[in-house]
Amino acid sequence: MKRLSWTALLLALFLIPATAQAQTTVSIGPKAGFGLGDIEDPYVGADVRVALEDFPVRINPKFEYYFAPENFTYWSAGVNGLFDFPVDDSPIAPFVGGGVQILNTSIELGGDFGGSASSTDLGLSGVGGVEFNLDSGIRPFVQGELGIIFSEGDSGTLFGLSGGVLFDL
Repeated sequence: MKRLSWTALLLALFLIPATAQAQTTVSIGPKAGFGLGDIEDPYVGADVRVALEDFPVRINPKFEYYFAPENFTYWSAGVNGLFDFPVDDSPIAPFVGGGVQILNTSIELGGDFGGSASSTDLGLSGVGGVEFNLDSGIRPFVQGELGIIFSEGDSGTLFGLSGGVLFDL
């Protein structure tokens, strides 16, 4: 299952450059947020948004690194499809989307135990938010993200609120 999730993620990331000739916009930018689900830590990350000509859904690869307690490391990566809701004569652009993501969890065991343990698990994600089109190639955004992570015999929930700034390339 882990091999399938890595293969799917890598395939999605490699398809983006292959479609670059038909794109209308590419935006990239930093984001910051805080977790409210099973991981309740602040995080930083990056969002990429690729809008293809005559394609109603934007491609949204993303990455988050959590500031976890000592001895723990969490990061998440994934790709969403975003659907925009047009609002006439407004700089506000709401969107929703869904996709897949992976969560990597690592722990450094201290004391008499020593060593480390880690796992990478596949999940489904959903996102909804608003971008603010400033007509300057800079677009701030706020969003809520929900992830359901499936691990062996269990599942977990990632929920986060984040904001960031996208820069048109």
